[in-house]
Amino acid sequence: MAKRKKTPEEEEKELFQEPEFDEVEFLKSEIKKAKGIIIVFLLAIVTGFISGYIQVMGVTALAAILGFAVIFALKPLLKKLNAEFKERSNWAYAVIAFLLIWFLAWTVAINPPFNDVSPPQIRSVEVYNGTAWVTIYSFPHTNDKNIKAINWNKVTLGDIRVKASDNVEVVSVEINGHTAVLKDGYYMVSGSHGEILGKIVVKVWDKAGHESDLSITVPTGT
Repeated sequence: MAKRKKTPEEEEKELFQEPEFDEVEFLKSEIKKAKGIIIVFLLAIVTGFISGYIQVMGVTALAAILGFAVIFALKPLLKKLNAEFKERSNWAYAVIAFLLIWFLAWTVAINPPFNDVSPPQIRSVEVYNGTAWVTIYSFPHTNDKNIKAINWNKVTLGDIRVKASDNVEVVSVEINGHTAVLKDGYYMVSGSHGEILGKIVVKVWDKAGHESDLSITVPTGT
């Protein structure tokens, strides 16, 4: 008896027959992927905070090296924890996610309320010329034209005011060695305390003990 010839539809069905879907294997793979994502997320946060505290101790290069070392250790670590990714694209996404979260956690770790690595900023120095306040310094430059226009023979410490700020709190300001107090948004020395002898030195401290200094040379005998 002659074998029946297969129709084109039957031949096409055999050629393009879909493999049987393994639901159990698919679920195992997805659980592994989810587990891997969670581990990468937590590891990036922990590494970021450790990097931040290493930077606070003054070793920024080591803080960066730590993060990249963890990236290279990700694949064997996830494999050991039975949470590795099968597809290359998933590994790429995991590395990118680690980098972003690591940098974010690092940034958070070196800023308040966890740490304060930024010094205070001296924003401006102004001098009262008898009729108006004249700016002789505005971060980050001095105004030489205004400095030359002031009659410094008539200027005392009480005629100088400083604007300073910090990401947490300014705790102390000195002008030529005299303590300045905050008044109407500016730091000023109470009383006259004599003339300015060729230089204005401003020192500002924040709550973390960081210090910023500014020295402005001014004319004498003008």
